[in-house]
This record gives sequence, structure tokens and C-alpha cells, in this order.
Amino acid sequence: KVKIGDKLFYDENDNGIQDAGEEGVEGGTVTLFDAEGNEIDSTTTGPDGMYMFEVEANENYSLDFDAPAGFDGFTSPNQGGDDAADSDVDADGHVDISVGDTDDFTFDAGLVKDKVKIGDKLFYDENDNGIQDAGEEGVEGGTVTLFDAEGNEIDSTTTGPDGMYMFEVEANENYSLDFDAPAGFDGFTSPNQGGDDAADSDVDADGHVDISVGDTDDFTFDAGLVKLTPGIEIEKSTNTVDADTPDLAPEIVAGETVTWTYEVTNTGDVSFNESEVVVTDDQEGTITNIVDKINGDDDNTLEPGETWIYEQTGIAQDLSTVTNNVIDFETDAEGNPLPAGTVIDTEYSALGLTISATGGSNQAMIFDSANPTGEDDDLKTDSEGNILIISEDGDSSDPDDEAHGGVITFDLDNPVELNSINFVDIEETGGEVSTTDVDGNVTTTAIPAPGDGSLQTLDIDDSDVVKVEVDLVGSGAISGLDFDSIGDGIYKNIGTVVADGVEDSDPSHYVNGEPDPQNPGIDIEKFTNGVDADTIEEAVKIAAGETVTWTYEVTNTGDVSFAKSEIEVTDDQEGTITDIIEKINGNQDNTLDPGETWIYEQTGIAQDLSTATSSQEFTFNFTGNSYTTGSHGNVRTFTQNGVSVDVSAFSSNKSGGNWKTAFLGVYNGALGVTNQNESGYYHRVDNGTSNDYILFEFDEKVTVDRAFLSSIANDSDISVWIGDRDGDISLLNSDILNDFTKENNNGGNGGSDHARWANFNTDELTGDTLVIAAKTDGTNDNFKVKKLDLSVPGETTIGNYVNIGTVTAGSVSDEDQSSYTNPEGEPEPEPENPGIEIEKLTNGVDADTPDDAVEIAAGDTVTWTYEVTNTGNVSFDIDDIEVTDDQEGTITHISHQGDGDDTLAPGETWIYQETGTAQDLTTTTSSQDITFHLTGNSYTTGSDGNVRTFTQNGVSVDVSAFSSNKSGGDWKKAYLGAYGSGLGVTNQNESGSGHLVDNGGSNDYILFEFDEEVIVDKAFLDYVSGGSDITVWIGDRDGEDISLLNNDILNDFTKENNDDYNNNHDRWADFNANELKGDTLVIAARTDHNHDAFKLRKLDISVPGEESSGVYENIGTVSVNGLMDEDWSHYVNPDFSI
Repeated sequence: KVKIGDKLFYDENDNGIQDAGEEGVEGGTVTLFDAEGNEIDSTTTGPDGMYMFEVEANENYSLDFDAPAGFDGFTSPNQGGDDAADSDVDADGHVDISVGDTDDFTFDAGLVKDKVKIGDKLFYDENDNGIQDAGEEGVEGGTVTLFDAEGNEIDSTTTGPDGMYMFEVEANENYSLDFDAPAGFDGFTSPNQGGDDAADSDVDADGHVDISVGDTDDFTFDAGLVKLTPGIEIEKSTNTVDADTPDLAPEIVAGETVTWTYEVTNTGDVSFNESEVVVTDDQEGTITNIVDKINGDDDNTLEPGETWIYEQTGIAQDLSTVTNNVIDFETDAEGNPLPAGTVIDTEYSALGLTISATGGSNQAMIFDSANPTGEDDDLKTDSEGNILIISEDGDSSDPDDEAHGGVITFDLDNPVELNSINFVDIEETGGEVSTTDVDGNVTTTAIPAPGDGSLQTLDIDDSDVVKVEVDLVGSGAISGLDFDSIGDGIYKNIGTVVADGVEDSDPSHYVNGEPDPQNPGIDIEKFTNGVDADTIEEAVKIAAGETVTWTYEVTNTGDVSFAKSEIEVTDDQEGTITDIIEKINGNQDNTLDPGETWIYEQTGIAQDLSTATSSQEFTFNFTGNSYTTGSHGNVRTFTQNGVSVDVSAFSSNKSGGNWKTAFLGVYNGALGVTNQNESGYYHRVDNGTSNDYILFEFDEKVTVDRAFLSSIANDSDISVWIGDRDGDISLLNSDILNDFTKENNNGGNGGSDHARWANFNTDELTGDTLVIAAKTDGTNDNFKVKKLDLSVPGETTIGNYVNIGTVTAGSVSDEDQSSYTNPEGEPEPEPENPGIEIEKLTNGVDADTPDDAVEIAAGDTVTWTYEVTNTGNVSFDIDDIEVTDDQEGTITHISHQGDGDDTLAPGETWIYQETGTAQDLTTTTSSQDITFHLTGNSYTTGSDGNVRTFTQNGVSVDVSAFSSNKSGGDWKKAYLGAYGSGLGVTNQNESGSGHLVDNGGSNDYILFEFDEEVIVDKAFLDYVSGGSDITVWIGDRDGEDISLLNNDILNDFTKENNDDYNNNHDRWADFNANELKGDTLVIAARTDHNHDAFKLRKLDISVPGEESSGVYENIGTVSVNGLMDEDWSHYVNPDFSI
């Protein structure tokens, strides 16, 4: 038995050959007959059109193919010379065959479909009604493209001179047509108009139509074109205002910038190149500055609907220009001569002047005074030439003035300044000139009458004149008029755009506005030591002798700039201030512009603002007479010279404990104590079995100089304490006394008077509390306290220093005061606030975090710097400072020691330093070996350019196939199949039977795109036929996926040939001895041979171990007197490559 068969295919181009891309036809019936014509077997073709029979070897048979629905017959047999690729059946689908002793898969049948013709005309629809009317011609040169039902382009053609086109297509199929409008046409007319499919237009607005073709020719597919209409528009704006008329004109002050904007829009349906678009301004010339392009693509083409914005800037003119006009009646306003006899009315309208007359013929007429007519010799002059008269009779051939006079009126369109009028031959008095201004006010000036033939100039000098009436009471004429006209105050310019024969214009206007009224302003803000101390309550405290700094902030708060020379800053105490230390919000140009601030500064020494009253000395006499006993803890109050004192008594045992209140008595003007251990008999201050104390609590601080002791028995040694209490004392104790200053004063028995002055407090201590006791370590002292001599310190009051800063600039000025005062009492010493800080750097970098780590190569020198700063107000000795590093130990090298005195003073920084060698921080994981098994079970043909993905041990690879001709050109995608014996390639020049990687008619390539870099060691080649010599390329694709292999890509890779010398057997191809690493591998049958064929079953690869770099971290610490601070730093090794 042998197998026979192959394919039933659709021969799209009807050439009798299975071309690349021509697919098999499923569902066709194939019937097998023996040599006698008996049916043996029957089958239907599969999805790929394939069929097969098993038959006896060395026999004759025949095959009949039935065309499935949709096909109309068979293509021509035995075309092209390749029996494996041709069609073998006759027009009826029959073929006789002879079978040998081997399988034969060359019996194919090609199917065709019936053809019909389609087409018609591309025409110019002049009236745009969607119908081919009589006389509407075809359009030559239009492109018509034919597509199949899936949108694939089949064919393309151009319309002929008559607009006709045609395609031959398969019958009973769906297609679509696309028409492209030739240059000069805008688009397509409306489809399906009028009900006659042969005369209408069928395409939509984009020139597209879907069609269904039957089994006969169809010439009804037409397309009607409409022509383009060019159009252009300009909109001109002045300072963004569309001021088409004077009443819309924006106000622009003379001298300010004016910006004209020209919006040019393509309003038609024809595009213009930039060179075709010319924008001009009748005043500004050609405008070329394009500042924006709207609704377009910035391609230098003004497309329909697109707008370009042109711009021009200038300086606004002064539109109030005065023009002096002198009319001598020799010519009109246009310079045309005026012959005698000309009636004058609108000859001077260009100057805004109309002339009329009443009297005589009611006409104003030119009279030649050099050649008088009408017997008016009294109007003869040698100098005046033409003059203006009131015509007596209107006879232009013989001008003659009206002897009885009349009125000549001059009406002016715009107000003028009337300077003067020249007269000839004013003989009669009573004539006058009346002027009317814009407000209707009339001013009259009398005309002198110098006499017959006289010449005179009458000065008028009237303003805003709109009418002049010259009343002549008799003969006379006007020989001249002098007036100043002021412009109409409107600037007009017209923008014009021209583009390829179309144009548009648009005017715009502006007028002068009144400049903003000037509003100068100046402000001064004065500070003392940075404080805005406007009032006494806000006065800053500055000790006498310290530096005081006054700051004067001068701000221009108006809209008028001031030159530096115009600005004067003074201080009523410090004089003129000239030192400018800063200029804010300005341009440093010695001009204080609006909104700008200048900072002036003055320094001085703070005055002593205290005044002191003298101290007073006086004596407390403790008057009174009491019992010797009474309530313990009683308080007696005495007042002298405004000073009050509360006095009480206490006792303690001899050891200074067991404190108790006692009774304070007063006897014959002396104080005594009866404690709780005594009877009234012992009413002195004594130290027998216990110690007595008298407590004096003053209501202010005093200086006690001495005490008068009376009634002394035995001895009068005393102990005295002076200090300040915290609140009233209810029970005296040792803790209170220990906070006071103690003094002993020894004395005798007082002599015969048994009394003495005990002088103490030679240091003149001041306090609000005094305690006197019999000397606490004695036992025989007894006395009473009769008097105290003391002094009250003079009072010191502290005043305020107030000074006023004043700024004057031009006509404006401002002032501001500030104050300071001295602090009360001696300044409190600054509390101790020790502080220490360390900043650690690695090779000069403050690498606090791993993200900041500096890169240092292993083995290079690394330098750590430790900046130690005293951040407090307490100095540290060098021996007290310890700097350590958790990795490097104690750091002792100081590279910079401030002022070098071995004391780290507040604010001072010392630099410690340590060096070392950078460590190798890399770690490497071991490599892994991986085998990819590249097997599968696929068809031998399929979509060219397919991609198969394999994954093994976390590594993925995308595999695809390509082919080239034997010269390395004509690169194409190929189909990559996967079979039990490995990967194979079916290129576009092969059928499925050629599904190996081979180098016969063309070269096959398999591309491996790995997702990481690998080392490919070897490949297992299976199903070898003829030979297994291979060419291998290894490289990196630079992160880009390869969509089509080509020589440029391969030339960037490393190439290697691996041969097996024509041995026809499976093998491991061992290559890449240099262990090149890459993410891309290409394997081909050796490209310069033609007999190698194989499948690729396995790949052995290794993935290199990964290197990673760690981070070196160390911490610097400073310690001093219980304070501590620390700081981190880091380094890493630089990037590496394997």
C-alpha cells in the first residue's frame, strides 16, 4: 500500500499554481476510481483543503474533484513546471494518475470563480444635484481602489479622459470602492439622487461605496465630484478691539504701544501656501509676523477653516495735531486754480469748510483784484490777486461786488482756531465778524473801515469756532482767511489679505484717551532694631551703650516715579539719612518706581534713659507699751516716711529646730519676745534655753544699717539675716534663713545705759526682710530692740527715646516715628543652654540615607569627615569631647580646630577626619543551567510571522521564523511550526511539506528573543535531512522587539558557523565556546550552503548569576558632658558589568 493525495486550493489569480497565500478549500468531494472507472473510495477535503487515499502500489487510478458552492470551475492544469505546486485536473475536475511504490502527495486541484466586469464614471456634477446631467463631463486622473469584503485592497486604477474606469472581479461577491478626488475638486456630491441608478452618484462624502456584484457585468457605480471654492477673510483689531467704526475706537494715550491683530481665516475650501497669503496694512505696510495658528496643524498651509493670527505693533500717534491753513483764494483745497467768476461753495470741503453768501445774487465769487471787472476799480490791488466778493448779479463773465454789502458765511465741519481775516476796500463802518463756537457762544469783532482801496488784516483769535459770519455793510472783499484746524482725533488703518486671487479688507480705528491723572504718593515705615515701634507701648528695649539700628522703608505708593535726587529722608534726631542698603521690587536704576521700596539705614549708640532720685535715710522708733505676754504669732505694724514693716516673733531650740511662733511685746518703746517656753518675766530677746527671733517684713526693699539695743542684761551679741522673701512668712524656719545672708554682731552689756547701737551690713545689702536674734550659738545675751536705722534706695525711672523719620519726594511727604527704652534693672544673665551637633560626610557628601550614598569603587580611598559644632552657649574643653564611629572606632584627628585654643566655643566648628579603604560590597548568586524543550503538535502551515513562547525555570523566550533569498535579501516572515521532533519553518515560498529549517531555494531562520540575557551553549538538531550545518548569531536587541529580521540586525550580532560535514543524523550542535551573553539568538541552516535541513528540538542555556551591590553604613557620634548627637553616612560601589 501507498498513500496518495494533496490539496484542493483556491487559485485566486487563476494562474494554475499554488502561490504563497492561496488557501486550501474545505468541503470539496474527491472520488477515487480504478483503471476501469469503478469507484473505489470518496472523501471530503479538510480545513486546509487536504485529502488522502491509501491505494495499491504500481497501479493506475483516476480522481474526480467536485467544486464546492461558490466556485465555478477549475484552473488550467500542469502550469509552472513544479508538479507539487501546480493543479493537475482538467476543466471537469478529472485526472488520471499512475501510482508508483512510494507515497505521492502531488495530486492537486485548483478552483476558480466566475469573473464579471464592474465600473462606470467619475464625473463633475456642476450643479451639485447628485445626477449626471446632460453636458456634465467625466473627470480624468481620479484614483479608484477596489477592496474585498474584508477591506483588503485588490486592485487600483485611474479614470481615463472620459472619466471611465473598470475592474474585473469574481461574480457573486461583495466589494467596496474608494474614489480619490483629483486636485481642484472639493469632494463628492450627494449619493443616490433621482431614482436612476445608472445616472446618479453612488459614493458617500468620503468617496466610498459598498457594492454587491452579481453574475453579470455592472456599469452603474458612479461618483460625482464638486469643485473647490476659495475664500479668505480678515478681521482686524486694535488692542484686541474690533473697532470697525470710529465709535468703537479704543482709547490709547499718545506714545503708548498699540497692537494691531489681523485674524486671517480660510473661509473657502481651497488651501493656500504661506507664500500665497499676503497681509498688508495701508498705514503699516506688509505684515509678516504670525503669532498663532488656530484649528490647523502648523504645516505652513492655511487650510479651510484654519485661522492665522498676524500681529504688528507701533506707537500711538498724537491725534490732536494742529494744522495751519491759509486760504488766499488763488487755488481750491486740492490746488486747482480758481479763475475769476468762480462761484465758491464747496471748493474747500477737503478742509472741512463750506462757503455761502447772502445779498446781491446770494453768491460768493472770485474777483481778480489785479484785473478788476464790473467797473470796480476801488477793488484793484497790486498784491492780493484773487479776492472773495458777494456777487452783485451772479455774472461770472463780469464779476462785480454788491455795493450794499451782505454776509459771507464760512461753515466748518470741525472746530478751528480762527486767527485772522484779510480785507480789501472796507469803506463803511459798522461791519463785523461773528464767530460761533461748539457750545453756541457768539463772539463779535468790529471791522475797521480804513477807506477806499485799503488793505488790512483783522486779528480774531477765537477758539473752537464752527461758523464765521462776515457782515459787510457796503463794498468790500475778503482777500485771505487764516485758521488752525485740529485733527479729527481718529486714527484709521485698513488691513487687507490677498490669497491666490481672493481678498478681503477690514478697517480699525483708535482715538487718543486722556492720560491717567498723575497721583504721586510716598510712604515711610520706620523700625528700631527691626521693630515697628510706632507707640511708646511698643518701644523696643535696648540697653544703654548697645548698638541701635534704625531702618526706614520708603515705598512709592503712587503712580509717578521719583529720581534719587528728588528723595530726601531725614530723622529729627539723627539728621539726613543717605545709606540705602536694599532696593525691593525695582530695577536698581536710581529711580524709585511705583510699587518699589528702598531701605535706608542709620546706626547709633543707645542712650542711658534712666533718671534716679536720691535715697532717704530715717529711723524706725518702735513706740508703745504692752503686756509681757499675749497671743503667740501676733504681728505689729509700724510706718515711717511712707515705708511700712510688719514685725512678729519666733523661737527655736538651741539646735535650730522645733520652730514656734512667739509673742512680740513692746515696752517703753522697745521690742521684746516672750516665747512659748517662758513666762512674762522673760520678755527680752534672749538665747538662754531657746533662741528668740524678731522678723521684720518691709513693704519694699530697704538697706538696714544698724539697730539700737536697750535693756541689755549680761551681753548683747546678735545674729542678723537680710534677704528677699517669697510671700509673707507665717512660721520662720531654718530653710528660710539659709536663703538669706547671715551676719553676727558682738557687743557688750551697753555700759551704764545698758544700751548700744549694733552696726552691721557694711556691704549695704538691700532686701525686704530682716531677722534679728540673740546670737544663736550664745547663751547669756538679753536685750530689747528699740530703733532701726535704714535707708530707702532712690527710685530710678526709665524714659523713652523717640525719633521721627520723614521722607519728602517731589510734592509729597510722609513721616513715621519709632521708640526705644532701656530695660529695667541689670540684664538677666543668659541661661546656660549647652548644645552639640555632628554632621558626617563621606567623600564630601552628606549621605544621610542609602539614596544619598556616594559611589566609591572597592579599593579606593574613602574619607569620612565629622563636622562638630557647638550649637549652644556653653564652651567645651577639648578633653571633654569624644568623637566615635561605630565602624571606625574613636576619631582623634582634627583637621581644622577653629581658632586653635583647644576650646570649642559657641558657634565654633571643628573638623574631625578619618580615612579608610572602600570595601567590595558586591555579592553574586550562582548561575543556573536550563534546557528548553521546543516541541509541540501543530499544522505544517499557518499564519506567517506567528510567535511561539516557551518558559523554563523563570526564563521566557519568544520564537518566530523568517526567510531570505540565497543572497541575503528579500526578507519575509515565515510560519514557525512545533512538532514532536522540534521547531520547523515553512516559508512563503514552500508548501507544508517543506516545514524543516533548510537552505534549499531560500534560507530559513529561527529567532529567539529571551526576556533576559543568557548564555546559549548548544542546540539539539533532530529530523536531519541532507546535513545539519548551521549558522548562529548572538547579540542584544537593545530592548526592541524584532518584527522583521534583516541583515542590519544580524550584522550587529556575533556570527558563528557550526558544521557536521554532511553527516545525515541527529546531533547536539555545540557552539559559543567564548560563552557570549545576549538576549537574542538566531539559528539558520548554514546560509552559504544549500543541502541542510533539520528541526530544532532543544536548547541548552545558562543564566549568569546576578551580582548585587550592598551599602556601607557607619554612624558618627559626638559626646560631651552628657550631651550626644549622631549622624549617618553611606557609600556604595559604582555600577558594574559582568
